[in-house]
Amino acid sequence: MAESPSSSPAPIAEIDHGPSKLDQFLDAHTKKLVLGVILIVLGVIGYVVYEGLAEAEDQEAGSALLGAEKVGDYQDVIKKWPESNAAASALPLLAEAQWSDSQSDSLQTLQDFITNHPEHPSVATAKVSLGLRLLEQGKIDQATETLTEVVESDSATYIAPLACIALGDIAKAGGKLDEAKTWYEKAQEDPSELGNTFKDTAAARLRLVNAKPPTKIKPALPVPPVPATPGAPAAPTTPDDSIPAPVLETPDAPAPPATPVVPTAPATPEAPEAPVAPEAPVAPEAPKTPETPAP
Repeated sequence: MAESPSSSPAPIAEIDHGPSKLDQFLDAHTKKLVLGVILIVLGVIGYVVYEGLAEAEDQEAGSALLGAEKVGDYQDVIKKWPESNAAASALPLLAEAQWSDSQSDSLQTLQDFITNHPEHPSVATAKVSLGLRLLEQGKIDQATETLTEVVESDSATYIAPLACIALGDIAKAGGKLDEAKTWYEKAQEDPSELGNTFKDTAAARLRLVNAKPPTKIKPALPVPPVPATPGAPAAPTTPDDSIPAPVLETPDAPAPPATPVVPTAPATPEAPEAPVAPEAPVAPEAPKTPETPAP
C-alpha cells in the first residue's frame, strides 16, 4: 500500500547560514565608520586642545590686565587679546585712566563697553561711572537717564544704592527736597539681602536733606574798655579761688614841693670914680738966640 503524501514530513522554512544584514552593512561601511570615529576622536582632541589654548590665552591676558596701570597698558591688553574676557574687562579701567587727560575719550570708551558687552558683569558699574562723569560735566539730563536705568535693572542691585544717592543729590540741588528724600530712603534698601555698603552714606544724606545753612549774624561793635585809674590795678573779670586776691597797696602821698628860694637882689654897683683932669701941657721953651761969633 502506498504511503499518502501527507504522511511524509515537509520542512517548515529554510535556514540561511549566510551573513546577516548587520554584517553586510558593517562589511560595506566599515571603512566609513572607522574614518568617522577617527574624525570624532580628532575633533574631541582638537576641542580639548583649543580649550586648553584658549584657557592659557585667557590666563595670559588676565595676568597682563592685573599688571596694567597706564592707558597704554590697557590698550595693549585690548589689542593683543581682543576676544578675551580680559580685553572686555580692561575697557572700564581704560576709561578711568583716560579721564584725567581726555574726558571725551573716557566717556566714549564707557559707551563702547556698554554697547558691545551688554552681558558683562561690570556693565552696571560702568553705567554708574558714566552717569557720575556726565554729572560732573553738568549734563544733568543724560546723567539722570543713565542712573535711572541702573536703578530699574534687576541685575544691578549691588550698585543701585549708589545710583539712588546720585539721583537724590540731583534732586536736592534742584530744590526738590521730597524727591531727594525718597531717593535717599530707597538707597538704604537691601532687596538682595547681600549687604548694602552705601546704607550709611544714604542715611547721612537723609539727615541733611532738610538742613539749612546757619543764619549769619552781624557782629556787635566792640565796646572800648574803660581806662583804669592810674595807680589802681584792674579787678580780675573772673574770680578764681586758686589765685589769691591781689593786695591793694595805697600809694604814699607825694611830698609837697619845696618852697622856692627867692633870689637875692643883685648888689648895687659902686659909682665910678670921677676921671682925673689931664694936666695942662707945658709950654715949650723959647728957642735960644744963637751967639754972634767974635770977629
